[in-house]
Amino acid sequence: MKFWKLTLRIWITTASLLSFLGGWAVLAHSPKPNQFKSENLPAVPALDPIPSLDQIRFAQRNFSFSNNQRPIRLHTGGS
Repeated sequence: MKFWKLTLRIWITTASLLSFLGGWAVLAHSPKPNQFKSENLPAVPALDPIPSLDQIRFAQRNFSFSNNQRPIRLHTGGS
């Protein structure tokens, strides 16, 4: 039994090291991410400006919530 445990540990260690080194080699020889020209990129869309704090406060004052609902209670099936 001790022989098989040792053999299995050696097999797992060897397979792990070979997988790590193989993955490292594949990544080292993969194409680099900046191999494209910037003029081929699509134009970035224009975004709306972020509202100021005064605009947000004004919008909150003019909006009211109706809180007529009872709160939802969640129950678990535990004891």
